[in-house]
Amino acid sequence: MNKKGSSLLETRRLNRVSIKDTIYKMEPVTRTDIAREIGLTLPTITTSVNEMLEEGLLEEVPLPENRLVSSVGRKPAAVRFKPEAALAVGIELGPYATRAVLMNMNGDVLRSSEEVSGDENYQIMVEKLARQIRSLVGESHSLNLLGVGIGLPGFIDCDKGIVRSNPRKDWTGRKLTDDLEKLIRMPVKIDNNVRLRAIGYTMSCRGYKPDTFAYFYISKGVACPLIVKDEVLSGHTSGAGEIGHTMICVDSQGVSRQRSLDELVGEKTILKRCQMKMEQGGAEILSEIVRREGELGMKQVLEAQLQKDEDVCSILQEIIEYLGIALANVVNLINPGFVVVDGYIMKNDVNQRLLRQAVGSKFYGLNEEEVSLVFRPFHHFYGAKGAAYFIIRRLFLEK
Repeated sequence: MNKKGSSLLETRRLNRVSIKDTIYKMEPVTRTDIAREIGLTLPTITTSVNEMLEEGLLEEVPLPENRLVSSVGRKPAAVRFKPEAALAVGIELGPYATRAVLMNMNGDVLRSSEEVSGDENYQIMVEKLARQIRSLVGESHSLNLLGVGIGLPGFIDCDKGIVRSNPRKDWTGRKLTDDLEKLIRMPVKIDNNVRLRAIGYTMSCRGYKPDTFAYFYISKGVACPLIVKDEVLSGHTSGAGEIGHTMICVDSQGVSRQRSLDELVGEKTILKRCQMKMEQGGAEILSEIVRREGELGMKQVLEAQLQKDEDVCSILQEIIEYLGIALANVVNLINPGFVVVDGYIMKNDVNQRLLRQAVGSKFYGLNEEEVSLVFRPFHHFYGAKGAAYFIIRRLFLEK
């Protein structure tokens, strides 16, 4: 094929990618609005949209009443993706569990599963993962299944599918994408789990949303990837904005020493400090909850906090002060204007208010007035859904 023909085909492909992306972000949307949004001619939009209607990817729907400029005359038809136009599997290999979803274009979870956290042995982990995927997918191979997205902690080379670094040493340096594709016979994409949570957030917000923001995630550690123009900003190390490794100087009994933010605020530290208090005869409300439920976890800690356990409240207030320092440093350095906070510890209004207070007093200049802090309602499957959204973007919207 000559260069002119190749160039024309590539132009058509790029136009279709732009049209699909615009429909996904704005749906339901009229052809005229698509043309206005991306600057292509209406005939170009109409041709591409009609092709996707014939392929069964799109459907025509009435424009919602609140989007109509006038109720006089014929109502304009809008288009949106059919929910079943594409399906994706998303998995988060998290610190507490391996959670997986089968999700459609709407972000609806059709099936989900939860297994124990990934095995320390890499080969055992991959084989368990393959079984979990096969069980989740079932007969969906006959449907429009795009592939599998996987989020896991550490430094991930998503282009090569390699786990560059991971808390589980046996996983480091492994070609997870290649190894898993051999077992399940479908495309696999991997990336850092917190980056995929951020991608999932930006793709699940239809209509207006900031295209540049910080995603502050609190779990066993703390990470803060940045979304710039709807893409995760990632340096050559392929990290996730590992703010948890920020060093903080702490005074203890007159001795000053440096500790990482993860050491000070991670869920492991919270549980350890609460355990010590109970052993010393304190945290009485928490002790009673633990005796009744037979375990000590973040669920029990937050319940004790809401029941006004003074020792637990004191620990969490100190923890959140450190989180406020870290988040203020992020905002003061890069001025994102919009911060999404995600994490189990922020499930309740008490801790959300404490973080607002802690960070607000440390903002510099206009940041205190102009930075929006949004708390994402916590859900255990957000990481898995983010991985599924990642597949929809990479293997459907960008193709």
